[in-house]
Amino acid sequence: MDTSTLLIDADIILYKVSWACQTEVEWGDLVTYSSSLTDMARTFDKDIKNLIAKTESSHYELCISSGSNFRKKIFSEYKLNRKSTRKPLGYRKLVVHAMANHPYRMIKDLEADDVLGMRMTDKDTVPYKMTASIDKDMLTIPGKHYNIDKDIITTVSEEEADYNFYTQILTGDTVDNYKGCPGIGPSKASSILQGCTLGKEWEAIVGSFKKQGLTEDDALLQARMARILRHEDYNYKKGEVILWNP
Repeated sequence: MDTSTLLIDADIILYKVSWACQTEVEWGDLVTYSSSLTDMARTFDKDIKNLIAKTESSHYELCISSGSNFRKKIFSEYKLNRKSTRKPLGYRKLVVHAMANHPYRMIKDLEADDVLGMRMTDKDTVPYKMTASIDKDMLTIPGKHYNIDKDIITTVSEEEADYNFYTQILTGDTVDNYKGCPGIGPSKASSILQGCTLGKEWEAIVGSFKKQGLTEDDALLQARMARILRHEDYNYKKGEVILWNP
């Protein structure tokens, strides 16, 4: 029996559909925008159906970000660069539609990425799972990942996922507004990590931060921003994130 389950980063599709369904309306010299929930809902449902067909999945689950975010509680500048960016018209109503008409999972204080990561690495759930997203951060999670924009499937081993996570600590992510280690881009991060002994990655990362006059605590903060949660990073009984430690 095929039990393949597609874990979908619904945030991406919700935004894409909401923006695409906005219509420009002119009232003399005034230009406003409107949107139809009926059109948005129809487009969203069609996109989800197409994703399931493309990946030949027998089951699916939408992963949706909650309104709160644990990272902002430990680093107030996380995603602060997006503060002035408005959500597209009808976005919240489309979220309600998605939750009412599709199987979904939303967990307080977590982003959709975290829910995807936790579900992918939970060995007690369906054994064959794959994510559907466009976010490169998903490559810090072991397993199969379908890139919606590129229409490709990438399989990431646990070792590769850890390597990608360590790289993200060093390089940071300007989109999410955390900086990593000053002066280190992908190429330099690769040299640092490939030049250290297996199991000594954290030591090499901390050494890089210290060379820039920073501390291990600075490196740890960046790591906690970069860490897409895995199953072991969450206390399900208490409903609390277990902050990453080396």
